[in-house]
This record gives sequence, C-alpha cells and structure tokens, in this order.
Amino acid sequence: MTWNPIRLLKTLAHFEVVGPLSKGLRRLPGMVEPGISMTNTLDTRSLVPVLAQPKIALGGSTIDQFDALAPVLTPLGYGVISKALEPGANLINTPLILWGATNPEAADLAAIAQLGQAAAYQEATLINFCRLDPAIAALWGSLDDGVMGGVSTSQIQWQGGLRFSGQVSTANSGGFASIRTRNLEPPLNLSQWQGTVLHAQGDGQRYKWILRDNPGWDSLAYCRSFDTEATGSNVIRTSFLDMVATRRARTVPEASPLNPAQLYSMQLMLSKFEYDGDLNPAFSPGDFELTVQSLGVYRQGAKPVIVLPKSSPEMVAQLKVAGLTGVVPHNQSFAVIGASTGLPPEIPIAVIEQILQTLRQSD
Repeated sequence: MTWNPIRLLKTLAHFEVVGPLSKGLRRLPGMVEPGISMTNTLDTRSLVPVLAQPKIALGGSTIDQFDALAPVLTPLGYGVISKALEPGANLINTPLILWGATNPEAADLAAIAQLGQAAAYQEATLINFCRLDPAIAALWGSLDDGVMGGVSTSQIQWQGGLRFSGQVSTANSGGFASIRTRNLEPPLNLSQWQGTVLHAQGDGQRYKWILRDNPGWDSLAYCRSFDTEATGSNVIRTSFLDMVATRRARTVPEASPLNPAQLYSMQLMLSKFEYDGDLNPAFSPGDFELTVQSLGVYRQGAKPVIVLPKSSPEMVAQLKVAGLTGVVPHNQSFAVIGASTGLPPEIPIAVIEQILQTLRQSD
C-alpha cells in the first residue's frame, strides 16, 4: 500500500477544508462518492429525538394470568409485553411492571429491592441509519491517516445501516481510519439528554466515538472509547459528562466539559492509539468493519410503577424501602401504595384502569 494523494484531495473537498476551492475540487471526476449528492443539505432542526414505544414488563413468581393484557394494551400505545424482565437490569422505556404475585414469596421481595436499585432510562432514536436519508448520507465522509502521509483507507457503505469498513495500517507512521460528518448547521442541541446510544454490529475491536462542540476543523474532540463484540449486537451508551477532551489523541484536562447544546460534528474512529501515547489494547491492523444501525439519546427516567393484583403488608413495606410506587385494585378503582401517594405524570390513569379491569375479568 502506498500513500494516495487523490484520497487526500477527496477529503479536503468533502469537508470543505480549503474554503472556496472545495467546490472546484468536487467538480473533478471521482471526487464525490457514487450515489452521494453534495447538494443535499440537512437542516438539523429536523433531527428530533423520537421516544421508543413504552414497554410494560412482567415480573414476579406467577405471571401467566397477564397473557390477556397484550391485545388490550397495544391499542393504548404500549409495546408487546415482555416476560424476560431481569431484576437489576437497566429499565429502558419501561414505565410499568405487572407483578404476578398474589402471595409474594421471598424471591419476589428480593426482586423488588433490586428493581429499586436498577437504572431507569428514557431512550429515543435520533437517526435510523437503516433508512437511508440522502441528506444524512451526504454529511459523512472518510477521514484517514492519509492526511498525514499514512496509507489506511476506509469507506462508507449503506448496508444494514452506516457501514464503516476498510483497512488500517501502521505504515508511514499512520494507524487510524475514521469517518466524520461535515459541520451540522445549525448545531445539534441535545441539552435535554444525558448522552448518546449507538446500536451497532462490531468486529471485536475498540473504537472511538467523537463529538465536537466547536465548528473549527481542528477544534477539541470529545472522545469515548468503546469495545465491540464480534458476534451479536452492541449497545454503546455514552454519557456526555464521560467524554474526554482531546487534541490529536492528547487529553486536555483544563478544557471545559462537552456542551451538548451545540454539537457540530460526529466521528467514528479506529486508532492504534488510546490517549497520551497509550496504545489501544484491542487494536489489530488489517481489515475492520463496524455497522451502526441507529444513533439515539438517553436520559434518566422515572422508576417504573408496579401493578399488583392485590395489596399485602409485605409488598407495601418493600416498595417503600425500594423507593418504588405501586398500584392495587380498590373497589372499582385503584389505590396508590409504596413510596408515593400519587401516580407520576407520565402514567395515564386510563391505562391503569384498563389493566385492572382486564385483571378483574380474567379472575
């Protein structure tokens, strides 16, 4: 492999690094990737996080009685009821849990205690890369070590998502390949969220997720390294507060934290270096491939409300200790028990009433 000056020119043209000359470069044959129109522009105000459909999970020692609820709740806007609730796991978009324990066992009480310690998240999709948007596609371009004389190469393919692949080499003092967006206009405002979520298929390597809150080409890069599994899907949740300010792989401790209210660019990178001269422990030169199906955002959500078929002193006490709120049938309505005397605003009363009515009919 030898250094390719054409790739350098394509990089300069795509990212408009050379000002007005960029438009001239893009008119030259082969400067723009096939199928990509640089006239497609994205108004980032159209990128509005879309909350995933809320889920109602099942827990407890006896849950079969809730099978009739799925067709009742789907028209109310809730996802398919899951019977795979794992106490202590992250609760993502799960505002309600139906607890099938008329006479709670010790295991039920212990599971409630673990639920009180579990992280509850709201997650929303920002970009679904599996649905190709020409304006989104036109943003992304390769940015490899060829800009400094290296010979690594990467490309973007829209196959099952945003497919970042190529060959990375340490020849000519190189050792990184990346894809980056051109500056977003206006900058993306994600100040109402705590971080990003990537849903991806990896290859076992360690990559970097990079955001910038300044439009400058060589501005501070806020990085977070993440490992991938070669088999199965990968969910990479990155807090904005955990992203490290760097400049050319050197940390900048005195820098301010990332400002998620003005995000100008995004980048994915495979590099032989971690930070401050340390090597990437999972780095392997040669072929690589990372496919990102979607980019989302997350924030801490309210703890789920536990719906019980009936009240018991043991459950009421355990809910209070765990900081959880529960509801139980009471006459023809319901009573709120546990840590709170009222429902959180995101739980419609009509949904609780429909659940309890269905439970009464199935008895």
